[in-house]
Amino acid sequence: MNNMLTFDEVKNYLEIEQQGVEQFIRDGILHAYKIGGVYIRFRKEEVLSLKYDVLLKKKKTGTSISFGQRLWNFWRFNNFYIISVLIIAILAYWFLHTTGVSS
Repeated sequence: MNNMLTFDEVKNYLEIEQQGVEQFIRDGILHAYKIGGVYIRFRKEEVLSLKYDVLLKKKKTGTSISFGQRLWNFWRFNNFYIISVLIIAILAYWFLHTTGVSS
């Protein structure tokens, strides 16, 4: 029975809660086997296939970020530098304008 996994082992492999495993069983994505009418087991190959085929694709496609969110993240992480450059540019313009140096 080395290729059969328990319910808890499946939860650990897939890194999901019990409800997620039950939903996969209901949807027919994951097949559960009863041994002796009591214990539920899963084939290790099916679990690994589910992990790599379904869950990793979902993680890749589920991470889309809107342009507004990307802009906000850019501002949030770089606002010190942006404000500093603006202040330096304004001071340089003011200094050059008041000293009479023009291009």
